[in-house]
Amino acid sequence: MSTGQSFGSQSTNGKLRLHKSGDVARCFVALFPDPVAREGLDALAQKVQKDHAGSRRMQRGQLHLTLAFIGPLAEQRGNQVAQILDAVPIEPFVWTLDRIGGFARAHVLWVGGNQEPRLTALAQIVRESLDDTMVSYDRKAFSAHVTLLRNITNVPSFSLDTPILWHVTRPYLVVSDRDSNGDIQYRCWGDQPCANASRT
Repeated sequence: MSTGQSFGSQSTNGKLRLHKSGDVARCFVALFPDPVAREGLDALAQKVQKDHAGSRRMQRGQLHLTLAFIGPLAEQRGNQVAQILDAVPIEPFVWTLDRIGGFARAHVLWVGGNQEPRLTALAQIVRESLDDTMVSYDRKAFSAHVTLLRNITNVPSFSLDTPILWHVTRPYLVVSDRDSNGDIQYRCWGDQPCANASRT
């Protein structure tokens, strides 16, 4: 596992992997947890998975909070979005995650917390920035949650005895792609480092 790694959205030849349409594989804007929060989230996922046989746990390096889902994105537009995200003004703050919930229809278990106004405001700034660059995105209302498990059959709901504190810094444009084994990998756009991201 490496930290502070550059997750370039490149193929093995160093170029952006494009579809035949000229668009990059699906993209989204996300926050990555700081190292301590990431370890806490991973430990929590391992713990709750014991009660959900057959579920699929998110890889530690893929734990994230989606601010806006974009989908396929052309390289030039992606460069514009990445530059805009670099300039998003943000005062670091702490997001407290203290409850477990789930989406029954999606068979997803997540961890989240009470509404954090600064997090909601950050998501709004990101979405307004996408509007300004005329980049389409999923306009479902922002829901602050971190997916821990997929393929669950029953949806739990309970509070955590020990909350997880996530030190929020900056958002990244992320590419969701598949490696040579067909496994999903998340990569930050271009060659910019995802400061809090890591692979396992």
